[in-house]
Amino acid sequence: MKWFSFQLTFLLSVNFSQIICLEESENHAKSFIYSTSVMSMVKILELEESLKRNLDVYVEEMQYKLDLIKGFQESIKRDKFRTLEEKEDYMGNPLNSYPLLRRLNQDWPKWLRYLKLGISSKNTKEIETLLKSSPSAEDLQVAVKGMTRIEQFYNQHAEDLTKGFLLGRKFEAQLNSPDCVALGDFYYNQTQYAESTHWYRMALRLHKSSEGKIYDKVLHLKRKRIYKKYAKAMVQESLNLDKKKSIAQNFPELEVMAKQVTKEDNYENIKRVIDELLTGEEYIFQEEAARNKRKPSSLELGCRGKWPKPKPSPTLTCRYIRETHDFLKLAPLKMEYLNVQPLIVLYHEVLYESEFKALRDFAIFNATMTDGWTYVDFDQKGKPLPQNRVVKSISFQGTSSYSLGINNRIADMTGLNMEENKVLYLTNYGLGGHFGKHVDYVELARRPPDFFKDYGGDRIATALLYASEVPLGGTTVFTKLKLSITPKKGNALVWFNLNNAGDPDPMSEHSVCPLVLGSRWTISKWIHERQQVFKKPCFA
Repeated sequence: MKWFSFQLTFLLSVNFSQIICLEESENHAKSFIYSTSVMSMVKILELEESLKRNLDVYVEEMQYKLDLIKGFQESIKRDKFRTLEEKEDYMGNPLNSYPLLRRLNQDWPKWLRYLKLGISSKNTKEIETLLKSSPSAEDLQVAVKGMTRIEQFYNQHAEDLTKGFLLGRKFEAQLNSPDCVALGDFYYNQTQYAESTHWYRMALRLHKSSEGKIYDKVLHLKRKRIYKKYAKAMVQESLNLDKKKSIAQNFPELEVMAKQVTKEDNYENIKRVIDELLTGEEYIFQEEAARNKRKPSSLELGCRGKWPKPKPSPTLTCRYIRETHDFLKLAPLKMEYLNVQPLIVLYHEVLYESEFKALRDFAIFNATMTDGWTYVDFDQKGKPLPQNRVVKSISFQGTSSYSLGINNRIADMTGLNMEENKVLYLTNYGLGGHFGKHVDYVELARRPPDFFKDYGGDRIATALLYASEVPLGGTTVFTKLKLSITPKKGNALVWFNLNNAGDPDPMSEHSVCPLVLGSRWTISKWIHERQQVFKKPCFA
């Protein structure tokens, strides 16, 4: 019990540091990335459906392996999906999409090797062919980063996610032991040891005898391996604490443990210590971790809905817009002022479902959506800096009737000229997809001077149309104004990036909070200044 008390004291004093998602390298892999778009992840849902059909046939041929294989079948059962929207809703829940993506990358190849032992049929060959389209290791890293954003931004606990809770809402889907190990490994490999320990601990709690047989035999995820990872993570964290809080200086035994933990003859001692540790209730670890955590950033508070509500102002009103076009005298637009300087307005019910579906269906079935990145930033030499893949998007040149209709409506909303620039961008966010703090105008000091030479000058204004409901996360926030806007299907957010003198307005800095649940679709447009020589409004 002395060892247990010592270890418990040690573990509870861990100082949780800020989770920092590593940026992608500049040499991005050419493999297709599914996790940057909920709609793209629908493809891997269909992929696993095909794998399941092959597995059913194989089970009939492999009676002696029936117990193990049926155990796996039971773990991946789900209801049938009748429509594309049902699939999108399912993949919009990270507790469904992350385990599925990790399972296809890590578990299914191991299952294939296990199935091929002793017999190889046409079904295993078909599974092998299907798995050539499965998520890559890079894709899994993108998905894991998305999960860590959800965990950090919304202060989620590993135990809650393993029990199916997202921001206090309970779902049937939940994480299992291999899911937790993958998250723990990610943090450990980035030397974020404090963040890895709770995932390893939950992996041990979930590595139960009923599933343990499959984990050991097929996935080669032995409980012994998790014990060692958990012990090393605890020791590494203690040795990396701030000198003022250095437990290693107070407890020399940790130095010994760090050296002995990987030795085989010390495993039983490590196991005994951790088993005693696991007898403690999880809420104890959560409470202590909360005391040691850093304070949330202003952006994180905004994403959690913790910013103070704006004070009532006589200048922030709602009204009907009739003056920008004659047609609006019959069907005026509903406009809500959110901020005066910079001007930020929200238009209600301005996007038709038929318009969005026409663009979405074209993007899905007739074209390829490409990966979008957090934001474009440059070093002192004008070279793009590494970014995170977060979304998939496609541009429309405005030639279709739907694109023209949306452009005309944006012109009605803003009173600005769209004739020389009809480009619209359709975007779908992926697992934990977000955009960090950024501005839409050109920061010439940080970007090449000719960065927007083909676009008609700087971005005077931005129009963002919400094309889907977002149950959790995905909020648009103006970080310096402490203003947050919840996406609502059909609404359009318009703001100006330049002030009345044509200079960049730093108060227009904004961000998109990580998506937690749902499929966030937006249609966006940047409006450039040179087109507005005779129409630029003055709000002074």
